Amino acid sequence: MTRRGLFAALAVCLPHAARAQSVAEVQVAPPSITLRVGERSGLLATAFDRIGNVIPTVRVTWSSNNISIARVDNNGTVTGVASGVAIVEARAGTRRGSAAVQVTGAAAQPPAPPPAAAAAPSEALAGQPAGSGPAAALRLEPAVVYLLPSENTRVSPRALREDGSPAAPVAVTWTSLRSDVASVDQNGNVVALAPGQGTIQATAPGGLTATAPVVVQQTEFAVREGSTLLLSPNDVDTLHVAVTSQNGRTVNPLVLQWSSSDHGVARVSLAGIVTAVGPGKATLTVSGLLQTKSIEVSVHKVVDKLSVRPRLSSDVQVPLTGVIKFEAQALTADNTAVPEAPLRWNVTDAGVATFDEKTGMLTGRSIGKTQLTVRGPAAGLSVSWNINVIAASVRLNEPRIGIGLNQHRTLRGTWLDDQSNALGPASNLAWVSDNPQVAPVGEDGTVSGVGYGHANITATAPGGKTSTADVYVVGEIVVASSRGGKFQLYSTERSNLSQLTRLTQATDTTTSSDPTFSPDGSRIAFVSQRDGNPEIYVMNADGRGVTRITNDPQGDGRPAFSADGQSLVFHSSRTAGKQQIWSVNLDGTSLTQLTKDSINLSPTVSPDGQTIAYVSLRDKNYDIWLMNRDGANQRRFTTSPQQREWDPHFLGDGTLAYLVERREGNRTVQQVVRADPATGSSVTALTGTDLAIAAFAVSRAGDVIALVVNAEPQNRRNPAYKVYIQPVSSGMPVPMPTTGTEQMITPTFRP
Repeated sequence: MTRRGLFAALAVCLPHAARAQSVAEVQVAPPSITLRVGERSGLLATAFDRIGNVIPTVRVTWSSNNISIARVDNNGTVTGVASGVAIVEARAGTRRGSAAVQVTGAAAQPPAPPPAAAAAPSEALAGQPAGSGPAAALRLEPAVVYLLPSENTRVSPRALREDGSPAAPVAVTWTSLRSDVASVDQNGNVVALAPGQGTIQATAPGGLTATAPVVVQQTEFAVREGSTLLLSPNDVDTLHVAVTSQNGRTVNPLVLQWSSSDHGVARVSLAGIVTAVGPGKATLTVSGLLQTKSIEVSVHKVVDKLSVRPRLSSDVQVPLTGVIKFEAQALTADNTAVPEAPLRWNVTDAGVATFDEKTGMLTGRSIGKTQLTVRGPAAGLSVSWNINVIAASVRLNEPRIGIGLNQHRTLRGTWLDDQSNALGPASNLAWVSDNPQVAPVGEDGTVSGVGYGHANITATAPGGKTSTADVYVVGEIVVASSRGGKFQLYSTERSNLSQLTRLTQATDTTTSSDPTFSPDGSRIAFVSQRDGNPEIYVMNADGRGVTRITNDPQGDGRPAFSADGQSLVFHSSRTAGKQQIWSVNLDGTSLTQLTKDSINLSPTVSPDGQTIAYVSLRDKNYDIWLMNRDGANQRRFTTSPQQREWDPHFLGDGTLAYLVERREGNRTVQQVVRADPATGSSVTALTGTDLAIAAFAVSRAGDVIALVVNAEPQNRRNPAYKVYIQPVSSGMPVPMPTTGTEQMITPTFRP
């Protein structure tokens, strides 16, 4: 085959996609030839891209550095002119390759010199980076040259300034200090002549010099792709031969010879380009430089289709941080499995989901949509799944809330993974209320109280996961009123005190009193005698879902919720008939006695849940005491023997309000005051001393007080209790309207 024919064959073997790639290297084969004067021989130039694939369509320009010894035409044909050595170079753009040409024999009649334009000028400055200023140092690249015998390469000088930046290019003179090991021409082309170690030297004007060792070794090479190559029919791949002991550099493929044991399975070109022909196995052998290596090639059967799991559908939903397994199998037209056929997987957006090809597991990384694609070995053979990563679940941060008329509360959600671990704020939730006449909800999760009652607010996440919050709309003030004959619980608003709405069910004919709201406003704990004696009950803020909490023959009373709303403290006389402070969970478990001496009653819990204030008669007087939530560190708060303090209530800011009774002249007065429980200082009066106050409640903000007043203070045997509402700023108490003999007691405020 002629050199042109060989070049054409190489072009046919290459994939079309490679022809548009840029040239990274040009190699000339053979790297050295010997001619007699007047004799001709062909050289072959091959262009490679940056990953070693051959680019067959590149136009190459040929030149000789010494046309008086050897000339070369545009086809790479070299003609010996006179005895000596010349370097023939092939250039493609800025990339060059060269071969050493040695011409022997007597000098023949010199031919007519070609036109001056045909002569190749010296390119001593070619390849040097642009720079400016005088050179202070000279460097060679590469710094060390590794070659096999008869190989050649080019070394480039670099002129540098004092700060290491490029200087203006300089012309250099090249010298080989071991011309028996390697030669170098004036363009920096190095030719390996014999095994050994030599040195090439570049000298620039001004005395600047640089050297580079040249190591020429007869050493083992290896096929970089390993010992086995798996291909699909009609696949094209390029094999590379590398010298491991010389920094893994690639050997010029054109100094090697390739062959295939079975051309019906795979063909291989002289440049190591392999073309898969048909199913089967073949051995590819490469020879050269006194060595022979081989690599096994396996070509699988023609794949016609893919069998996949899960089946294709409109969407495959994957929980956030969850995993789902995907499988694909290559099949022939008759459904024979081809397990060796390579499959390629790809996720469009790895920020949404990632895929592990070894395990077949896809993992959801963030809420969103992406696509998973598996491609078979045949063109156009692929399957794609639409992946929708959804939250494993969504949890509303407030599953229960109580609000008032014209009040608003924005609900928020949190994404959870498949282990119920919080992942961050939820977004893009769809909100709906099942009772918009009570509590409609906006697109941002804002709930509004428009009517008394209960509503379920449902948040739906992308993908369909839901979470629901119970919303109760209830009046701001709850009192126990006897208007039905026995005390029952009613709610009202400060703006319309005459309008009472009954909370306890109409079927309840016993007494209910001592209401108190949970911190979220969704539950009310109270005392009822419906089972024969005073016990603690809890109901939803709309009066439904009543649950008994305590059960003891002795009376229980004055419940108060813990800060987290999961337990209650109360007083009970179940221990030897003396009232003590107890705690219990809302499910009735973990009943614990917190005080054990004297008589203790009326507990209240601080907003942070760390402190319980209560009334104690330890010193034969009514005083306010404090203790930790577990009953430890019991300590006196008020210490005035001349007056009595009782009915403590914590406010939202952590201060403590309580009732003081003392003598002023010839009368006994009651007054609500406020103090700092940490110090007992800064006692501030919240009411005057004109009313006979028996008990009170204060709003969480501390701006309004509800006072239980004996309307007939002279009649202590049969008092007539009424509730007055008093804004703290104005100090003007307003009575809640009553009818007939109706009495009102134990008020409380919604948080």
